[in-house]
Amino acid sequence: QLLKLLEDLLSSNHDNNENNSGSDGGDGGGGESPDENGSDPRLRRRRINLLSTTLDLDDGSLKQPVGSTNAALFPTTDSEALTTWRPHLVYVEGGNTFWLQHCIDKGGYSSLIKNAVCGATEDGGVGAVYVGKSAGAIVAGRWMATATWKGWDDPSVVPGKEVYEDWMECEGFGFVRSGDDDDGANEEEGDGGVSFFPHMSDDWNDIVKEKRDGGSGVRGDVVCLREEDACCVIGERKLSFVASGQSPI
Repeated sequence: QLLKLLEDLLSSNHDNNENNSGSDGGDGGGGESPDENGSDPRLRRRRINLLSTTLDLDDGSLKQPVGSTNAALFPTTDSEALTTWRPHLVYVEGGNTFWLQHCIDKGGYSSLIKNAVCGATEDGGVGAVYVGKSAGAIVAGRWMATATWKGWDDPSVVPGKEVYEDWMECEGFGFVRSGDDDDGANEEEGDGGVSFFPHMSDDWNDIVKEKRDGGSGVRGDVVCLREEDACCVIGERKLSFVASGQSPI
């Protein structure tokens, strides 16, 4: 979905540029065949080649390579996908938050994803951008207990952690520091950091207030994200802010 969105944006910008220069915006007489790397010619004209693959966190398999027909351009193992392949973006989908975290723990992906996102590359580059949707947003936070607040997700799918109480002390990636935790000291003690509560609406105001005021299994700040919101983090987790788009219909 992200790849399709980027392609659409690039296509729109490209067509606008051609129209402004007097071109008819056409493809120059029919479609073009892939280049020697199997890259989409529409992206080649813009000097960008977008590659993506899906890592199944449940069994560690790689699926659905997109962007080229050249298999050599894609990783062959799950660890390679998050290390030497050097992804620019790591997108974690939604679903059952407890099963997602179980798969992350089972496959040992927590440190791999955190290193891919927060670690610097050998040539001095920055890490990947992390994009988490729904459950993917919750596991990006400090604590996973917010997944128990709505009662939407069923923890019984995870052996040995079948009830909500089993998840009250479970930690996520902890990508965002609390506003008053500049030096990260509280995080080392296990208290600081920001947790996320996605799909926020006025219907959840009372529950959120109750959980924040009482024992909710969450220490530190909680950022409530509506459907049109995104929490953006810039520069080694030093600056974070919530950006809001158009409210969905």
